[in-house]
Amino acid sequence: MNDEDPKPGVVIDVTPEHEGPEPDDAATTSDATTEPAANEVREKPRGGNALPLAVAILALIAVGVAAFFGYQQWLKINDDLAAMDARLREAQNRQQTLSQAMSSASDAVRAQEAALGQQSGALAKQQAAVDEARAAFRQQEQRLAQENVNLQEREAELRAAVADVHRRVGRSGTQWMVAEAEYLLRIANDRLILARDTESARVALGLADQRLRDTKDPGWAGVREQIARDIAKLSTFEAPDSAGLSARLSALIEQIPQLKIANATIGPERTLPERTGQEPGERNWETLLDDVWAGFKDSVRIRERDKPVQAMLAPEHQFFLYENLKLHMEAARLGLARDDQNLFRDNLHIAADWLTKYFDPDNGSAAAMAKAIAEMVKIDIRPEMPDVSQSLRALQVRQKLMEDVAPSGVE
Repeated sequence: MNDEDPKPGVVIDVTPEHEGPEPDDAATTSDATTEPAANEVREKPRGGNALPLAVAILALIAVGVAAFFGYQQWLKINDDLAAMDARLREAQNRQQTLSQAMSSASDAVRAQEAALGQQSGALAKQQAAVDEARAAFRQQEQRLAQENVNLQEREAELRAAVADVHRRVGRSGTQWMVAEAEYLLRIANDRLILARDTESARVALGLADQRLRDTKDPGWAGVREQIARDIAKLSTFEAPDSAGLSARLSALIEQIPQLKIANATIGPERTLPERTGQEPGERNWETLLDDVWAGFKDSVRIRERDKPVQAMLAPEHQFFLYENLKLHMEAARLGLARDDQNLFRDNLHIAADWLTKYFDPDNGSAAAMAKAIAEMVKIDIRPEMPDVSQSLRALQVRQKLMEDVAPSGVE
């Protein structure tokens, strides 16, 4: 507040001081002016204090308004600060949420990276497999190309053979039937010799006979008679039941664990004579030798055996005995599958010998197995096949005779 703003109800009278008064005059002047100044104050009218009062009231009003607006502004600032604080907390919550989301996203990214790593490894393996497959396909393509070349060569050979057939047979339908009959007879011989397939050979012979019958030429009667004889041979031929024999061998192999290994004992024990008891009082120096001999006979027992003694097998070696017997039976099955009579019989003989030598013959399983092996040894798994080549020879002789009578250029 300035000095010019008077307080309400207070009148300040400022009298300027005279510059450079003399000391005597100053005292006189002070005494002379004191009373008139007091009177002047008392005599000032009241209307002179209204302006300062109004100014003071206006100042108070202005201060109050300013204080009111300041208070309002302070409240507004507090509200703004509260709102800013709320927004700040909300922003912090959002930031925390975003941090958690970022952490989850980071974990997900790491998991995806691990999954991508695994997928990359799987893709690498698949790529390697694809490369191997491509290499195999290239090799297969090369083999197919080679086979294609072979087929082309075979086709050329077949074309030459067909041209030769056309040259030899001509255009006559009867000659075509004879050529088919010859081809069927060759098939019958090949199936019988190479594959030992009597059924296919019999069917081929029957078809060849039908082709010769369709020619309606009685000149083929002799060839048809030979074909009928060959068919009769095949009908009476009994091929060994290889499937049944293989099944019997499998059943015998399953029974091997039930066999009991024979004990390498010397024989039954001899019955010793009963000792005659002596009274304790009867013992003396004379009977001492008899007592020692009786005790020795009780300690040592003699067994008699009319066959050579075999060494007993240790328990850990018994397993190999069973397994070796199984191997011989399996080898017999292999010989049966290959139609190898020597392999089949040799292994069956070894199995029968082992049953007699190492296993208890009184056991029912061993006796039944030995009997079954003895029956199978007598079976001929590769009997001699009947000869059906006479039909083909008869047909070729008939064809040569026809060529000699009528040259190939004449129908």
